[in-house]
Amino acid sequence: MMNLLRVMTLNIGNPSLQRARRQISWIESREEDVFVLTETKLSEGCLYFEEYFGEVGLTLFDYGTPPKFHVFFPKSNTGDLGVMVLSRFPILQTKTCFDENDPFFSRLSDIVVDFHGKKVGIMGLYVPSRDASPEKIKRKKQFAIQYLSYLKQVSASRTYPYIICGDLNILEERHIPHYHNFLKWEYDFYNRFQHFGYVDAFRLLHPLANEYSWVGRTNDGYRYDHCFISNELSKFLVKCDYIHETRKIPITDHSAMTVTLEI
Repeated sequence: MMNLLRVMTLNIGNPSLQRARRQISWIESREEDVFVLTETKLSEGCLYFEEYFGEVGLTLFDYGTPPKFHVFFPKSNTGDLGVMVLSRFPILQTKTCFDENDPFFSRLSDIVVDFHGKKVGIMGLYVPSRDASPEKIKRKKQFAIQYLSYLKQVSASRTYPYIICGDLNILEERHIPHYHNFLKWEYDFYNRFQHFGYVDAFRLLHPLANEYSWVGRTNDGYRYDHCFISNELSKFLVKCDYIHETRKIPITDHSAMTVTLEI
């Protein structure tokens, strides 16, 4: 029997408590099964997210009921930005390639969920942004090197399909418009997903579309948020779209991205 698996990724921008409540209200109106939330931090707003979706009931009558979601929110000792995953399905396993004392620790959430008796890997990723400073360029490049080494190992040994999504802060080389400030290794980072056996889900369904998940102050659009699926899932891909409502309301400055698979 085939079932629909619906995954959404959204950069929530380390929200204040007030904005977190608005974001939560919007998320609760959605039908997706798994939410990969990027640009999280050990802040009041993000901790409220974790508590709200992971609570088990607050009264005598609902105590012991299952949580609204299963929550995985890695917390580094450095307080860096990262990823939180909310899943309606049980989380069987969590892992990462970074040490807790590493500034990158919370930027990768690699989980395995029990999807109606099938294992499905879901990897949430928040790649560091950068400016023109050598320090920020070096930092982003170092993350890319470490993460791709990990992805290579995972891809060589995995026994179940994978979905990788999040705010990757990278563009495809044929991105329109083309921005000259992006470096070759950043385009190579995007291309390595295909090399390791994953396909850009949005491009698979929309090969020529120009969509943007973030728009700068000068009204320039960037497709920063991505979803890659392991090759064997390609034939099960139903839809993959950006939801611009999140920027228009606005509850964050990024569009959400949603992918649906029938597996």
